[in-house]
Amino acid sequence: MKSNFREFFMQKMLIMFKPEDIDVSAKEFISTYASYMETVGIVGKGPDGYALYSSKTAPVREEHVEFFDEWVKLNDALGIHDVVGMDLYTDGWFAKDPKYQTMNDKGVKMEHQICPNRPEFWEYGAEIVKEIGAFPVNEILVFGSGFIRDQFCFCDRCRADFAPLVDQEPNRLTHQFLTENPEHHAKWHEWRSDVIHKGLEVLQAAAESSDEATGREQPLRLSIEVLLDPETGLSEGARNEYGYDYSRIGEITKNVLINLFPWSPILPTKGSNEYSELVESLYFVNEFTRRGGRASLFRWGVTTTEQLQELKTLGRDAGIDRIVTTFHYPSDYSRRRESAIGNY
Repeated sequence: MKSNFREFFMQKMLIMFKPEDIDVSAKEFISTYASYMETVGIVGKGPDGYALYSSKTAPVREEHVEFFDEWVKLNDALGIHDVVGMDLYTDGWFAKDPKYQTMNDKGVKMEHQICPNRPEFWEYGAEIVKEIGAFPVNEILVFGSGFIRDQFCFCDRCRADFAPLVDQEPNRLTHQFLTENPEHHAKWHEWRSDVIHKGLEVLQAAAESSDEATGREQPLRLSIEVLLDPETGLSEGARNEYGYDYSRIGEITKNVLINLFPWSPILPTKGSNEYSELVESLYFVNEFTRRGGRASLFRWGVTTTEQLQELKTLGRDAGIDRIVTTFHYPSDYSRRRESAIGNY
């Protein structure tokens, strides 16, 4: 993989690294590739819930603290657009506490995913944003920012909050009850969307607080991950499955990160019906950018220039000019995929 770094940087893309991807010091890596980098990213808080910097809020991977600190400071000194990734509701450490785990109506809990209907967890995420924002970085990519699927969440708090809206007893609220009545189902989607975007508003307020604290010239940008996959109905299906509303994200943070086909390993071939459907599903990008927002295409595990060219072609066809990738899949990918497309 090391031999590809220069080639990928020359493609003017944003690579999100983990420290494990790099077998030299941050100083040696950046001094080697700085002339090719306009922008670069590093994980700040992973799906395991651990921070890679010296956090006072989250548990810390101490072995990466020095690398992270040197990485962001050197990029700042060299004028490289510095991006940090953080997982939000995908938080394996915090989810060890059963009361925060999201669950379906059968009581099956997801031990890697926090219920989004937790204002106290929004504040936890906000503290992470402030901590990362205290470093000289330009942008945070927020991963894991939605519900798992339409079947979530039926924890006690979600039942108690939502059941009165459909005149149902909380302990009798089920997904089947909702799907059998389109009006109830529509309220479910609307309520979950409100939950997600209230949480994002708390994170955005934290970013603005960071701007005031640091006096940075340009506002700290938050780019919010949205999942777009045929398994979940592409962009329209994602609204109902995950709780996203692209226009509301545009109003809150103005930046969206489209995680392309996260559960499907192969992108459709240009010229195929599936490809046309994919491009059409990205229709919202035009309106998003017209209103002053910016959309980026993201893909896990891009390791060849051929894969990158596929993304760049799709980006051109969809009017998206920024490509973001990693060389790896998340450490909890198998569990995340299984929960996202499993049968409930």
